[in-house]
Amino acid sequence: MIDEIIGIVREAGKRTMEIYEKDFSVKEKEDKSPVTEADLASEKILIAGLKSFGFGICSEEDGVSGSGDKMWVIDPLDGTMDFIQKTGEFSIMVGLLENGKPIMGIVYAPAIDLLYYAEAGKGSFIVEKDKEPRKINVSAIDDASRFRMVISRNHFRQNDKDVALRLGIETFKGLGSVGVKYGEIAKGDAEICIYQTQKLGLWDCCAPHVILKEAGGEVFGMSGKDPIYDFTTLKMADGFIGTNGTNKDDIIRSIKEGQT
Repeated sequence: MIDEIIGIVREAGKRTMEIYEKDFSVKEKEDKSPVTEADLASEKILIAGLKSFGFGICSEEDGVSGSGDKMWVIDPLDGTMDFIQKTGEFSIMVGLLENGKPIMGIVYAPAIDLLYYAEAGKGSFIVEKDKEPRKINVSAIDDASRFRMVISRNHFRQNDKDVALRLGIETFKGLGSVGVKYGEIAKGDAEICIYQTQKLGLWDCCAPHVILKEAGGEVFGMSGKDPIYDFTTLKMADGFIGTNGTNKDDIIRSIKEGQT
């Protein structure tokens, strides 16, 4: 099934790039975040392609339709500001939840032709431009002070900076989409990404979650517990933290120090 899903995602990526390379319209949603015609065009392609599987669908722009043990979770354009700024670091993300647990994830950054994909129990893979798929794994760095932290180009929050300071982290890599950030950790080129916010949607997290976990990393909330995909709020209420699988206790301790 995953090959078919990758095909649908690549089709959405092709349409996204057609819009990216011309003048395009930008509107503001109720929450003040931007949305472009590319978000909507990509979503239309993804929903049309995924409907045939008969699962429920949760998408950023269209909301929730259907229900069941399995739910597609779609972000038709993750990193809309990067799309607008033309950094190339936006992605199309499709994840699959089964009983609330991510079991499949695809992240495709069409501007740089970079694809990540994973299925539960089968490992994580990367497909770079003109190359065959290769399996990826997180780095073995276990000294938190040597961590390379991936941060948002547009939203590096002070409380996340403070955690980095307490851990002794000195190396930062500014990237766009959540999927691109987590892919950087999954392939061993960074070790940590922290979102201490309740603003992330389910669609921001589902696909990157399984990709990082299958590469040997860890994904958890600010409490240290597994992320909860809540279809009532559609938000990740406990934040979203990804690592290479080391120093979890120190990271949680550093977060709690900032909350007191």
